[in-house]
Amino acid sequence: MHLRYYAPYYDKVVHEKILDYLRKIKSIHGIEYEEIPVEYWSPDWYTKKAEISEAHVYEYQLKPYSKLIIANCDKLRKIGLNIHCEPVSSKFKSRSGNIYVAGTIAVVENNVVLLALKYEEEIFEFLRALLREGWNLLSVLEKTKPKTIVKPKEREKEIKRYLAVALSRKFDYVLIDVKQNAPKGEEWDPFIRFSPDADIIAVDENENRIIGIEVKGYRSNRGFIQKANIYEAIGEVMMYLINPPQMTYRGKRIGGSIFDEVWLCYPYKEDFKDFKKVIEITPIGLLSAYEGVIKRAERNPFVNEKAKEIFLENLDTLGSYIRGGKKF
Repeated sequence: MHLRYYAPYYDKVVHEKILDYLRKIKSIHGIEYEEIPVEYWSPDWYTKKAEISEAHVYEYQLKPYSKLIIANCDKLRKIGLNIHCEPVSSKFKSRSGNIYVAGTIAVVENNVVLLALKYEEEIFEFLRALLREGWNLLSVLEKTKPKTIVKPKEREKEIKRYLAVALSRKFDYVLIDVKQNAPKGEEWDPFIRFSPDADIIAVDENENRIIGIEVKGYRSNRGFIQKANIYEAIGEVMMYLINPPQMTYRGKRIGGSIFDEVWLCYPYKEDFKDFKKVIEITPIGLLSAYEGVIKRAERNPFVNEKAKEIFLENLDTLGSYIRGGKKF
């Protein structure tokens, strides 16, 4: 167990005071600390280069442990410390969506954040108590088993982000989590709706090529980490062969798919071992996010060139889903 300081606090005096406490606590009690610079406005007096963004800290290091952080804030309040017990979503994120992590003091064990303090008064309330009591104070904190926490790179959201970056080197546009091109309730011509939502669509205009990728990651379920259900994955990726099922143009329904190729992506090669033989009889390709192609996709027998043409001509109506690409 150790302390983590997401630096800097916006006020130089407070920043230096925090570091002074951390050094004293280490010297007296042997409690280690780490200073992690985060992306923030850059004050002239703080010259260390950011190692990580505030958004990443919020999404992957604080938000997953919100209940644990609140529980430990409550434990400290019950022993007399003036600590603010708030959900991570309101303590570190404003109503307008801005994230404020810089200046936070956290208690970390096995890379799990047990406690996170943001406000100046609660930070020094805690540091003063820790300087007095040392490990005895930390012993009251509730802990969680790290095996129940999914690594960021094994979550679907992070895999999609990684693939968008990788595909952007070759494809003109990369779209993520595509639903439909019209706001709910409005009638557009053309109207294009995907079901299930297309996790990733990559467009190569020069080669007139469109690929669709269904992305699956790991989940935490009742204390265990498990990959997304095999049969759920097969069912959803098979639907890509006829996706989008709803496309109307000038009052006429357009059948078939926009995808020349369809792929299923899991984090690792071993994730496919249970159903590789089943999927091999289809034209679907198998892709490991971190270990490469397992089986190349064949041409989709249901691809409709007219549907592709309409989609490409109206790509601007799906602009809110574009997250990468050479032309982005």
